[in-house]
Amino acid sequence: MQPMDALLVGPNSLQWRVSMTDEEIPRGLDHLMEQNATELPFLASYGAEMDGASIDVEALFSGVEAFLSSRRVEFEVNEDSIVYHATRITKHEEGLLITIELEHLPLVHSDLDRVGFIEGRLNEDRSGLSVILQMWGSEHRRFLERLVEFTTA
Repeated sequence: MQPMDALLVGPNSLQWRVSMTDEEIPRGLDHLMEQNATELPFLASYGAEMDGASIDVEALFSGVEAFLSSRRVEFEVNEDSIVYHATRITKHEEGLLITIELEHLPLVHSDLDRVGFIEGRLNEDRSGLSVILQMWGSEHRRFLERLVEFTTA
């Protein structure tokens, strides 16, 4: 155990922190990421939030449409929605609303609780889901790949 005097000396000392100006006080992870403008995708697993981030619904919609086309999925599209098999993807003010009504979906509740998804709902019997997609990344692509494989099999 360290004596109390050890807390009065060094970079972790109370005296050193009190003497710091506002510019010198550590600001936390958000400030660090903003300051360094570095994309750190591994942090997504720690629950990064979309606080104030603008969501480009049109870009998301185009990306999902391109993804489905690249997988040779036959779908119908209009200016507000994409429909294939038991899946409907609709533009929503907060992203893209994905709804599926189909028995035995290969998902669990935690699949809908990931970063980039909000308002996820999976029926207890796994016969339907709804979730709003807010971002596009590798996890989101894998999520849609699983759904495409299941719904088109």
